[in-house]
Amino acid sequence: MVGTGSVDVFNDKVIRSTQGAIFHIPVYEGGLEDWFNAFEQAKIPVFGTSLIEAIPYFEVEKTSHFALLFGNEGDGVGEEWLKRTSQNLYIPQNPKAESLNVAVASGILLYSLKSDLATKG
Repeated sequence: MVGTGSVDVFNDKVIRSTQGAIFHIPVYEGGLEDWFNAFEQAKIPVFGTSLIEAIPYFEVEKTSHFALLFGNEGDGVGEEWLKRTSQNLYIPQNPKAESLNVAVASGILLYSLKSDLATKG
């Protein structure tokens, strides 16, 4: 899901960076308010990515249904959205490192939180 105001998913750079995967997975666009309401109604947890009031990602129980909320690399997720998440998560890293690229962070979290993938080693 791509929130309103995000990059155009059919931007040349976006298409190239997906290595063609964008043509094989559903991509939804819309307002975050609507998505938060839908996830809350369906009782699907929404995990935000932040260092504020967050726990390490590996402390969350694995689940087959969840939503992840990522911000851009410069500003992160807006505070108003972080307050609505089920839990905010962070990826522990070397204290000398500044931050992770959003694509790398999303790969780590998607793999680790998805119960049927992370438990099959």
